[in-house]
Amino acid sequence: MKAAFFALALGVFLNMSTFDGQVWPIGSVAAIVMMGVWIKVSMDRRFEELEKQIKDRSTAQNEEKEDQ
Repeated sequence: MKAAFFALALGVFLNMSTFDGQVWPIGSVAAIVMMGVWIKVSMDRRFEELEKQIKDRSTAQNEEKEDQ
């Protein structure tokens, strides 16, 4: 959630920039890129946790079958 607020603040700040009297929406681009990176990292972390849980569960099931 902090990343979303940071991206929003950065977007607003950078959107105030002008070059030769024209406003460039660099802040919007930066905010979109930041949120995209944050979402990707977050999803990668969750998938890694899910893969670990699946692996642990399959290992436990294999051990149970060997004990029987």
